[in-house]
Order: sequence, then structure tokens, then C-alpha cells
Amino acid sequence: MKKLTYILLTLLVLSACTGTSRHPQLVAADSLLLSRPDSALTLLRGMSFTDKADRMYHYLLLADACNKCYDTLPSDTILQEVADYYDRHGTPNEQVRAHYLLGCAYRDMGEAPHALNCYQTAVSRADTTAFDCNYRLLMSVYGQMASIFHRQNLPQDELTATKEYGKYALLAKDSFNYISSIEMSVKAYGIMEDTLKVEELIKESQRLYKQLGFPHVAIRENIILIHDCVQRGEYHKAQILMEEYERESQLFDHEGNIAKGREAYYYIKGTYYIKTNRLDSAEYYMRKLLARGDEADAYRGLLAIYQQKKNTDSIIRYARLYEDAVDTLNNMKRTEVVGQMSSMYNYQRFQLIAEQKEHAANQLKWMLTLVVIISAFVLITIIELYHRNRKKKKAEIQQLNNDYGRALLEYNKLSAELERMKQQDGSLIFDKQQEVEELKARLQAYQAALQTNGTSQQLSVFQESSIMQTFRTKSRVSPQTPLPTETEWKRLVSQFSRSLPYAYAALGRDVILSTNELRVCILLLSGFKIADVAVLLDTSPQSITNLKARANNKLFGENSASTLERNLMNTVGLA
Repeated sequence: MKKLTYILLTLLVLSACTGTSRHPQLVAADSLLLSRPDSALTLLRGMSFTDKADRMYHYLLLADACNKCYDTLPSDTILQEVADYYDRHGTPNEQVRAHYLLGCAYRDMGEAPHALNCYQTAVSRADTTAFDCNYRLLMSVYGQMASIFHRQNLPQDELTATKEYGKYALLAKDSFNYISSIEMSVKAYGIMEDTLKVEELIKESQRLYKQLGFPHVAIRENIILIHDCVQRGEYHKAQILMEEYERESQLFDHEGNIAKGREAYYYIKGTYYIKTNRLDSAEYYMRKLLARGDEADAYRGLLAIYQQKKNTDSIIRYARLYEDAVDTLNNMKRTEVVGQMSSMYNYQRFQLIAEQKEHAANQLKWMLTLVVIISAFVLITIIELYHRNRKKKKAEIQQLNNDYGRALLEYNKLSAELERMKQQDGSLIFDKQQEVEELKARLQAYQAALQTNGTSQQLSVFQESSIMQTFRTKSRVSPQTPLPTETEWKRLVSQFSRSLPYAYAALGRDVILSTNELRVCILLLSGFKIADVAVLLDTSPQSITNLKARANNKLFGENSASTLERNLMNTVGLA
């Protein structure tokens, strides 16, 4: 117990170090499953979880532990939920494991077709090219498939499954189970009555078992050779093989009783004694077989013995007993066949439901694909129209800006001429004033058009310009970032005057701002904070506040710095 505690503590520490999102207790139990499944089962039965991921992992491990300990697995409903969960969220190895254990649950319920379907699903989920592919698990899946095919009397399918079993045993570097795959294929060739192949495979597997250091396992395959020798009348060879089998197989106790599940040997040995005319010995083994519960073969053997002894009463007695035993056996087989047919019907119904679900899923998939395609087309169309409209709007605004700029230059020129005329020749003053007023009206119309077409868009164009990107970069406090040069400041003012001529004109219409006051106003309109402006002008935030107050007083007659941004926005129509 102390050793187990140390193992668990070590596993918990390791799982914590790897940063796994799984519950450490579950990781520890999983690590015990291969070497100590009984301990893992005890641990798992004492756990419960509310988190879905942990709960599904717990059910998966619990089913695995029960399967390894020959205990009752969780219900197929629970394991179906586990399989569905890992199909959505699990790795290929987890998906294989979940469907394999669901198949084992159906196997224990006697529903072979359901089990086979789950095993086939399990192998389809495997990624055999991955470096962490669980070859040992795949080996187990194919072993279960081979067992089902054998019981269903499908030797060709059984051989295919045993071949895959052997392949994955080799990939898992499991030599013992690779040899077992050869031994398993013997049963399929036995069904096909290919005695030469049977003997060839038995000799090959026996040779490999002995090389691997398991001579007693190799000897256990003698039972098939003994049966064939007795049937062919090779009694001397059969006797040698039986002596070897009883001496070296490690299947017999000190009283000469064979291990449970291998009682068929008694019938083979009893038949050998019947054919060699040692009837007392034959009867001894047939009665041992009867004591172990194999009535049909036992009564058949006893009937053969008394037929040879010509004992009429015993012949009649054992003939009836044999007939009753065969009837019972046939009834059991019929029940099994009916069960298999019912299971097959359920399997076909299960397949039909699965196909219907798959068809519905495919329809939904195509519908979703169609919706995505249409949505993408509509979105692309909307984006294209938006960009076209924006481009057209920008062109219109640019044309308005150009017209406004030309009109402003002409207005300033005419205003200057008017001033000169007032001083020189008063006769032309009225006409010139009329021309200035007309031009002023045009300017107001341009201003209104620019405001209607979106001053915010003009500002956006200005903010996206390359010079603004330069100023944003230089506003970040860093010893390596240089201050803006005079050339860059001039580019900034020039870009502002082109992008927002109305706003630029408003800043210098009636008063003259200082260079730094103008720069502060432009930067504030562009969204810069006081701290950023201070960095760009290489001064303190307090100095920027003072500049704001002076500009606000000159432009709007307010002796405050706090209202400058709002007043500027109102002036350019952005408030």
C-alpha cells in the first residue's frame, strides 16, 4: 500500500508539472490501468466529477478498468455519450478507445453486430501515421473482431482480423501477442478444415514461443495435433503428444485435473482410449468430462464405450441421455441464433437510424455551405459597394476642397484689391464690393457643401495620411524616437489645409495664431492628447495648457483652456 501511495504521489507531481488540464487523480488512475487495473478500478469507483470533460474521462477510464478486470462495464447509453463526446473533442487515440469500450459493452450484452460496428468505427478513427498512435489498443480491437468472426463462423474475416492483430502487435513491439496472432489463425483454418495449414502454423508458433522463452505455451497447442492424430489413427504419435502436453503445458494440477475451460481434452483422450480398446480408461475420462458439465460429449463417449462393450441396457440408457443432451444443446443454439438474428435486426435498425442521421447531417452541411457562400457573396458585394461609394465620396469632397481653395484664393485676392481701390479710386469700389460679396456667397455655399458631405470624412482622410502616421509614431515616448522636424511640421499644416480647407480657414480667418498655437489646434482636432502634444512640441503639459488658453481666447474670446476642443469641433461642424 505504501508503494502504491508513492506511485500516485509521483504521478500527481508529474501531471502538475506538465500543465495538463485533466484532473490529476484521473491522470494517475490512467497510468495505473496497464500494470495494475484492479488498483485503478478501486480508485475510479471512489471518484465523481461535475465538469463534463472530467466526467467523460472518468467514464472512459472506469469502462477500461472494468473491461480489464472482467467486471460489469457502464451502460451502453453512458458509453455512447462518451463516444459522442470524444468524437467532437478527443484525439484519435481517445476516439478509438471510446468506441472500442462501447463495443465491449455491446459484446457483454450479447449484441455481436453492434459490437462489431463499434470496433470497425474504432479502427476508422485511428491515425496510424501519428508518432503516438496506440498500436496496443488497435491490437485489442482486432482481437475482439477476430473473436466475433470466429463465433459467427466467418473464417476469412477472422483471418483478416488476426492478420491486423499481428501487424499491430509487431508495431507495439509485443512479440508474445504477435505469436498469439499465428495461434489465433489456426482456429480459422480449422473451420476451413485445412489440416496442412493448421499443422504448419502450429509448428511455426511453437518454434517462436520456445525462442521467446515460453515452451509451456508452445506445448499447449499440442491439443489440436492430438485431436488430428486420433482422428487419423496415428495413436502412437498421439500418445507421445499427450504425454508431452500433460507434462509440460502447466495446465494440470497435482491430481491430474486440467484447468477450467479446457475440459475438451478429456473427450479427446477418452476417444483415444476407445480407439485403442482401453475402455475402462476411456470411461474414466468421459465421466470426468460429465462431472465438469459437458453432457453431450460425455454421453456420446459413454454411448461409444457401451456400444463397443455390446451392453444393450447401457446403450439404450446413454442413447437417450445423449439424445436429450443434444436436444438441450440444439435448443440453446437455436436460442443463441434467435438472439443473434434479433441482434442483427436491431443492428440493421441501428444502421438505418445511423444512415438517416447521416443523410440529415449531410443535408444540413450542404445547407450551411450554401448559406455561407451566399452570405460571403452578399458581404463581398456590400464591401465592394461601400468602397466604391467611399471612393466616389472622397473624389467629390476633394473636388469641393479644390473649388473651395480656388475660391478662397480669389476671395483673398479680390479683398486685397478692394482695399487698394478704397485708397486710390472710389468709383470702382461698388462693383468690386459686389464681386467680393458674390465670391463670399460662393465660399459659404462650398462650406455648406463640405459640411453636408461630411467633415468627419475629411478629417478621416487627414488622419489616414502618411504625415499623420509619422506624428503618431513620434508621439510615443521613447529615447530612440526623434522629434518632428520643421519640414514635417510644414507637411502637417499643408496636409491639414488640403484635407480640411474650411477648418484651416476658420483657424486663421479673423486672428493670427502663433506657430505653436496653430500646431496645438491641428493636433487637438486630430485626436491627440495633451501628453502626446507635449511630447511632439518637446515641452511640458502645462505649457500646452497655456497655449490652449491663448488660442481659445484669440479664436473664441474665452479665457479657458478646457473648452478649446469643443469650440474647435463646433467651428468645423464635428460637435
